[in-house]
Amino acid sequence: MSLVAVQTLAGRTWVARPNHSLSVVGRRRLFLVTAGVSGGIAFAFSCFGAWPVLPFAGVELLFLWWALRRSESMADDFERITLESGQLTIETRRGAQVERHEFQPYWARLQFVKPPGQHCHRLLIRSHGKEVEVGSLLTEEQKLALAEELQQNLGAA
Repeated sequence: MSLVAVQTLAGRTWVARPNHSLSVVGRRRLFLVTAGVSGGIAFAFSCFGAWPVLPFAGVELLFLWWALRRSESMADDFERITLESGQLTIETRRGAQVERHEFQPYWARLQFVKPPGQHCHRLLIRSHGKEVEVGSLLTEEQKLALAEELQQNLGAA
């Protein structure tokens, strides 16, 4: 996952995005090449009388198409944390769902907790009974670095 911190005139912004190894064109090419190879092999087997191979090849391609579409729908996901002089803003996008939370930096408290029975930590920002998890797109090391940097900057704000 990528985490980018940017210092602006108004404050500081952190943006986390998932890594994507294939572009839209790359995903289409992958599907077309796989469909061609799998379809060719299935057709060759069906010519020799093993026609039941065709539906299985179709199901395989359907699952590949679904996985690539799901990957494409999550390509624009992000988490953006903006800390300005009087406001802490957290924006997240997961698929079509976009959320925005605002906190007063003075009252916001950062917690880096490990729930029982889980192997990864959660990075939480809490204030006035409201709780938002940040860093869910990050690795453990990146979460720790973000927590340290946020703690320093929240104290300075």
